Parts: sequence; C-alpha cells; structure tokens
Amino acid sequence: MAPDPSPRHRLAPAPVQLNPFRTLPGRLFLLSAVSLALLLVVQLFTVLPGPVEAFRKVVSLGTIVSVLWLLALYIVAYRHEFLWRVRRKLILSYVFLGFVPVVLVALFVLAGGFILHGNIAGHLFREGLDDIVADVQLVAATSAAEIAEFTAAGGDGVLGQAAQVAAVAILNRKFTLLAGEYGGLSLALVAVEEDEGPPATVLAKAGDWKHMPPPDHAPEWVADRGFRGLLAMVPEGLSAEDSDAERLLIRSAVPLANRKYVVVVDLPVDTDVSSRLDLKTNVRMTGVGVSAADDDDAQPVTGKLLPGVDSAMEPTQGEGRDWGGMFQRTVIRADFTDWRNGRVGEARIALDAPLSKVYRRLSPTSAEEDQIILLLALLGSLLLIVQGVALFFGVGLGRQITSAIHELSVGTERVQQGDFTYRIKNESHDQLGALGDQHNLMSASIEHLLHVQREKQRLDDELRIAHEIQTSLLPDRPPTYAGLTIADLCVPAREVGGDYYDFFELGPRQLGVLVADVSGKGTSAALYMAELKGLMLALSHEERSPKKLLTRVNHLLADHLDNRSFITMTYGVIDLDARTLTHARAGHTPLIVVSRRCKDKVEVIVPNGMVLGLRLPGAADRFESLLEEHTMPIDPGDVIVFYTDGITEAMNVNGDLFSDESLARVVCSHRTLDAAGIRERVLRDVHAFVGEAEPHDDMTMVIVKVDQEMWQ
Repeated sequence: MAPDPSPRHRLAPAPVQLNPFRTLPGRLFLLSAVSLALLLVVQLFTVLPGPVEAFRKVVSLGTIVSVLWLLALYIVAYRHEFLWRVRRKLILSYVFLGFVPVVLVALFVLAGGFILHGNIAGHLFREGLDDIVADVQLVAATSAAEIAEFTAAGGDGVLGQAAQVAAVAILNRKFTLLAGEYGGLSLALVAVEEDEGPPATVLAKAGDWKHMPPPDHAPEWVADRGFRGLLAMVPEGLSAEDSDAERLLIRSAVPLANRKYVVVVDLPVDTDVSSRLDLKTNVRMTGVGVSAADDDDAQPVTGKLLPGVDSAMEPTQGEGRDWGGMFQRTVIRADFTDWRNGRVGEARIALDAPLSKVYRRLSPTSAEEDQIILLLALLGSLLLIVQGVALFFGVGLGRQITSAIHELSVGTERVQQGDFTYRIKNESHDQLGALGDQHNLMSASIEHLLHVQREKQRLDDELRIAHEIQTSLLPDRPPTYAGLTIADLCVPAREVGGDYYDFFELGPRQLGVLVADVSGKGTSAALYMAELKGLMLALSHEERSPKKLLTRVNHLLADHLDNRSFITMTYGVIDLDARTLTHARAGHTPLIVVSRRCKDKVEVIVPNGMVLGLRLPGAADRFESLLEEHTMPIDPGDVIVFYTDGITEAMNVNGDLFSDESLARVVCSHRTLDAAGIRERVLRDVHAFVGEAEPHDDMTMVIVKVDQEMWQ
C-alpha cells in the first residue's frame, strides 16, 4: 500500500492539460485567422469588393475575440497552479504594491482635481452671479425708495395719478441709466395681491419685458419680506416636465414702506448676462435644468423663450477641453423660487469652465505656473523612487518568509463550514505563528459574537416595532375647534417612550383631552398604550363624566396589566356651550390653569385620585372612592396646560428639577401668546434649564387656550 502523501502533496493542484484546438475559441481562432490571412494576401494584389471587405472585418473581429477568449481560458486554467507557491503570491503582491498605489494616487489626484475644479468654477460663477443679483437689488431698492416719497406725500399711502406718472418717470430713468450695462433689464410697479378688491394691474413699467409679461400683482409673501434671487422660466405653452428650454431669471422685488406696492425688477440671464459672467469669471453658462423634489415643490414660471443660452444640460462644444471634458464641464446647483408662494426649488446650471481659463483666473502670472509644474515634477519623481524601493525590499522579504499559510487556509475553510472546534497546529514562533494563535482565539469567540449579534438584532427589531406602534397611537395634529387654539408636544427620551396623549371629539362644541404616562419603556409600554387608546375610543363617547370614564377604564385595565405596571392619566372634557372644564386626575401631574377670573393668576389644580391598573386587593373600590372630579368655568384668554412629569422633572447637570412652579411661571408670563407660542416658550426654558444634561424621561404637553370666538 502506498504511503499517505504529506499534506503539501495532498493539497497541491493537479497539472492542467488544456488543448486549445479542442475548445470552441481555439477552433474559432483557426477558422478566423486562416480566413484573415488569405484575405490579407489577396488584398496585396487587388481591391476587395464591398461584400468581401465586410467579411474581412467580421473575421478580424472573430480573431480578436477568439484570442481574448483563449487568454481568459488559460488564466482560469493555470491560475491556481501559478499562484500555488506562497513566494509567487508575495512577489506578485509586491509588484502590485509598486504599481497599483501609483495608479490609485493618480486617480486620487484626478478625482480631487476634478472636485476642486468644479467647486472653484462654481464659486467663481456664483460670485459673478451674486454681483449681478446685487446690482438688480440696488436698482429695485432705490426705485422703491424714490417712489415711496410720492406715496407718503399723498398722506393715505395710495398711489394716485400723479404718483403713477412719477413712478413711470423714475422707472424709465433707472432703465435708461442701466440699459447700456444690462440691456434686458425690465422694471415694473405692481400692487400687492388682495383677497377682495378690483383686479390688480401693472401701475408702471419700464424696459421691454420681452422674456414674459410683467406681473400684474405681487404675492403677499413678497410684501412681507421682499425678494432677491432666481426664478426659472419655461417657454409659453409648455410645462417644466415637458420643456427642454428652461431659463433663469434674476428678479428683485422691494416693497414700499406702506406694503401696498412692490417694485419688481427682472433681468433674464440671456446672451448679454452670460457673456458678462464669462468675461468676469472665465466660466460660461451652457445649460439650465429644473428639478422638483415633489409635487408640492416650487415650479418655474411661464415666459418667452430667451435667445443665446443652450437649454439642454449637455454643454456646447468649446475650446480647451482637458481629458475628454473632465476638466472642461461641470454642473452646479442653485435655488430658484416659486413667485406664487415663495417655495424653493432647485435648478442645475451646466458650466463650461476649461481648466486653463480657471487657472489663469486664479494665477495669472506664468512664473508661478512654472514653479508649480516644477514642484509637481519633483513630487512625481520622488513618488516613483519610493515605489521602486518598496518593490525591491518587498521582493527580498518575500523570499525570506516561511509559510504556515496552508494551515491557516485549512483552518479558515473549517470555520467557513461552521466547524469552530478546529484548532491550527502551530509550530512556528514568528508572526505567522502568532497569526495562527489569533485564528484559534477567533474560532472560539465567533460563536459568542454570533449569539450577541442575534440578541442585538432581536432588541433592535423590538424597539423598531415598539416605535412604530407608539407613533401610530399619537394624533397627527391637534383638532380644530372654533373658540380654542391647541398646541401639542411629545418628545421621547429614547426610541420608545411611555407618554401618551390624545383628543376625542365628543361633539361640535365638546372636546376630550387625555394625557397619560405608562410605567416602563419598550414594547410593553407601547402595547399598553395601544390597549388604553382602544378603551378610550370605545368609552369616551359613552361616558361624558371623566370620573366614570376613568373608573371603567381602571376596571378593564386592572385585569390585563402585570403587577409591576400602572398608568397615570389626566382626562378633561371642555364644554364650550356650558363654558366649563371638567377633569379627573388618576395619580397624574397637576393641571395648570391661568384664568382671567382669577386676574390672570396661576391655579395648580390637584384633585384626588390614584393610578390606573393596580392589581392589589381592594384597589378597584379604593380607586373609585379616591377619584375626584373637578369642574371649573372657563373664559376667553384662559390657558389650560396638561403635561407629564418629564416636563417638571427635567433635570440639569446639578440634579435640580425644573418643577411645577417654574412651568406655571413660564405659562403665566406668556399667557398673552397663542397656544403654539406658549409651547415654544416652555420648551425653550426647559432646554435652557437642562443644558447639556441627558434627558431621562419623555416630555409631553397639551396646551389649550380659549379665545374670543368661543362666544361668537
């Protein structure tokens, strides 16, 4: 019986015998090469006819394909044998160490240069565009200031006939002064859009307004804050999706002091403006494209097609292209505004920015350019020297390394198959031996790591499910009631919290408000919240008394909550017809009320009550006897605050609590604001008090303010 071969001989690859002429690519090579050779000989003596010339091209392509195919077959067939020796692998790896880093560095330099070129070109273009926008803004501002003097002279702020004549003269004078510099400049004076009143018209205008008709009115948002920036235009009769000819329009709108009239100045980005930008920045605009994020985003306005700027995003052909246009073209993004509503969209501007022009713009002197080129040449030479030295020493080290790679390979395969009990036999005391020891340690710890990963995934899935459940429980927005303004707030301290609030529309003039805090966190709290929401939805329309409702809820919950869980809750019913607030508190935080009956003083109302869901002997009877229902009148201007202890027990780094008194003081001091304003002031004061301390509990709050519409 032959002796068992050594592990090295057992795992050595068998010799590969590849007969190329028995393969499909080999036969294709023979057929195409012979045919091509015959045709080349014939071509030496005569001109090949058209069909024969086409056949020659086909067999030439077949020859090339067959050669590449055979080369791929040889690489696959002999790769294992060629790379079996560790020494060959190391030498080959050091060859790549001497070549690949150079390629990567070159690619890195090209990529960095490409990004830097785009950023610099975009910066230059934006600077030039901002200067023109500033000029247009200056024209609009000065025109508005001059026209405002005539409206002020009238006394009532209305633009009379004389003021309109003066406005026309002012706009024409501005246009005449700047027509030589900005030929496409157009100016108009329009009224602010009003819900009621006669249709708006253009009160005065100057310039050609060839790009689009002047606006007959200004939207209300422009009257509030004015406008300077870009609009996007498409040709008349087309939409932004169908058009391939989007254009940019610089517009400045400055309201007069009375906010009734607005001076609108337009400057379409046409050939003159594009040429001016090119001369100033050495960057030429070649295309504009408009993209909207969604259906509600800004849309371009409709106007006439402007000449002189290519509409497609592909730049036009130009001189000075570098590397196929890599350092020739770039695309920047700029915001444009919807004139109707002030929403912002995004426009893409294609630029033709040859690297040579951009560089001359930044460094106009040739001496500096020569120094930079010399420095780059020195750095490149140094890089080649370093790579050559690394390759030399790498090949030398590869010849000195002894291999324990076989054992490492076998051990890796066993681990890959799931056998974590296999241990590498280590007889070496060098770094490869240390690698074998680490491999053994890795095998022993992989199972533990996999177990930890599965456990972590389970916890993450549980938190995700709990978060989705909790999000679905909370209302999307407060209800709208005539006579009430409502603001809500729910800020969980972790992924899943225990706070819950809700609104129940009990009638056209009755609203139920609920704020609760479920003990515990995670999925259990979210599930208890779901159960509580279902009970409240089912019982709130049956029981209008908060006390009776909470008593029934407690009776149903006590059989389902575990011994360690409970729920605190405050439930109130606001009756606008009776002008009352009736509420009950089940172990929850007090109710804060700022009432005009008490001369705007703060009332902290704390009726008796115990928590929901306690599974203790006699807890249900005790709950009903302790629960107290409180009714109080409400008047216009009253502020009612429902909240959880996450607000008042917010803790700073020193361990101090925000407290109920601080919350009441903030609400009282800002009682004249609406509900949303009071909410923001409370949240701001809590954050200022907490500072950099980590939140330890959820913060939930519902603010209800009674306004004058209650009695209208």
